[in-house]
Amino acid sequence: MSESNRDALSSLSNQDKEKLDEIQAYLQNSLDELHIAGTAVAIVKDGNVILQEGFGLRDVEQGLPVTKDTLFAIGSSTKAFTTTSLAMLVDDGKLEWDAPVSSYLPEFELHDKYASEHATLRDLATHRVGLPRHDLVWYKAPISRQEILKRLRYLPFTKPFRTTFQYQNMMYMTLGYLVGKVSGEGWEHFVKSRVLTPLGMHRTNFSVNQSQQDADFAKPYKFVDEEIQEMPFANLDALGPAGSINSSVSEMIEWVKLHLGKGKHNGSQLVSENNVVQMHTPHIPAANENLDNRVLFQSYALGWFTEVYGGRHIVHHGGNIDGFSAIVAMVPEEQLGVVVLTNQQQSLLPRAAAYTIFDKFLGLTAVDWNGKGKEYMEKIAASMREGSNSDEENRVKATHPSHTLTDYVGEFAHPAYGVVSVTLDNETLLLSHHSQEKPLLLEHFHYDVFAMTIGDGDTAQQYKVQFHTDVRGTIASLYIQFELLLDAFEFVRKPSVESLSREVLNQYVGTYDLNGADVTVALRKDDTLVVTVPGQPAYELVPVANAEFDIKALPGFSVQFVMDDSGVCSEVNFKQPNGTFVLKRR
Repeated sequence: MSESNRDALSSLSNQDKEKLDEIQAYLQNSLDELHIAGTAVAIVKDGNVILQEGFGLRDVEQGLPVTKDTLFAIGSSTKAFTTTSLAMLVDDGKLEWDAPVSSYLPEFELHDKYASEHATLRDLATHRVGLPRHDLVWYKAPISRQEILKRLRYLPFTKPFRTTFQYQNMMYMTLGYLVGKVSGEGWEHFVKSRVLTPLGMHRTNFSVNQSQQDADFAKPYKFVDEEIQEMPFANLDALGPAGSINSSVSEMIEWVKLHLGKGKHNGSQLVSENNVVQMHTPHIPAANENLDNRVLFQSYALGWFTEVYGGRHIVHHGGNIDGFSAIVAMVPEEQLGVVVLTNQQQSLLPRAAAYTIFDKFLGLTAVDWNGKGKEYMEKIAASMREGSNSDEENRVKATHPSHTLTDYVGEFAHPAYGVVSVTLDNETLLLSHHSQEKPLLLEHFHYDVFAMTIGDGDTAQQYKVQFHTDVRGTIASLYIQFELLLDAFEFVRKPSVESLSREVLNQYVGTYDLNGADVTVALRKDDTLVVTVPGQPAYELVPVANAEFDIKALPGFSVQFVMDDSGVCSEVNFKQPNGTFVLKRR
């Protein structure tokens, strides 16, 4: 314990010291009750750190204990670092909260044209653009921030612009990308130079890859099948501004001091008081699961959730990524702040511990927050089990796929969600997507619909995969409802031949006879074939096989070039929904 912490503890009343003893006992007991490998907790009161301590294990296999300096992923608690960065640039006169994002990022484009042109920094920061989560676009995808930004235009809205709170990680990625572009130094460098370094947060970092190089880091765990199991780290570097920071409670408590100090830390005003007030002020109702009627007026501010709890204004934000859960919570009027970090996926402890600590220091009646959380999660699990049973009732028995299983094999693409790959292994279809660690089993459900399960334990969810056949009888696409608030997305089969050499394509260039009219096939400089029929625009041909092409923008239309015995193209077959037309080469 540092000398300053000893001084802080010595200044506490006996009653407050008893509260700390009770909190420490509660945290230790919660490890077993909530099946947690380890946790670290820090409390600041009236500017003094009165608790920063580790409980349990950061590495179960090696038996290594959690300390106050153990690094954990803080997940979406990162978002307030991004809005604080924006606030600093607003203070610098380089940004305005209510200016359109497109005025700083001309490449910013959403599915909704009006929202693309009018969405402001404040709109993105308060999750009120109209987009649902769409998390499987970015989750574990090996793509850059620029690529994620490009994919936004293909994502449908579920609510009108500025009407509804819908949590949206990619909007925060966009805000961080904007910070990097406007500052000219990248989001990570800006946060480090303007926030972390002044606060003395020297071990706090932006990637789980970097954390694992540290001497004191926590491994990620989950509780499944009645045991604590280690799981892989999830690299979220591309989505960094929404949730990639890793830190310890000993450093995060300095971050809390900054916000409780209205932007001032150790005498330096790092961000203006006005902007801190804006970051803590409710902007849009954000109803969340309410475990107790003392929680009122749940809202979202700028990178923070807010609510009234026990008559006090509470500011907080949680974080959940693979194997880690966290919360940063404050009662500004009481100068009370809490940081809880755990190395367990979807843990109840961070929120339960924060409320338990608040109850102690605000003099509120004690509540069994662990029990309330477990009861709530059991209701969710029961609801999911009931939904699964209901789904089984809708299954049409004794049906079979329309094709042999090999016909379903291939790669299918969506412009935002990326590529889904279907493979066959020992008469079993498997589906792979960047969001999944390993291929998922496709179990035949009925007709051309298959079922796959994502996740495990009580939170496992079943998704349907529906294959569609085109007019040629080919499996041309599949549909998956990756965003549960929208209809299923279409993934179109990628051609088995991505591109052909210019030499091969030149074989098909020429003029073909259509009842006396000339149909021309030409090769553009970009090695793309185009076909022109009199009175119609030129259509691009997309290779399906060496001599077979789909006509782009005309579903169900294709052409097949026919070679004679000498290997010269002699005719082309135009295949249309109303028949096949043979055109001889002139």
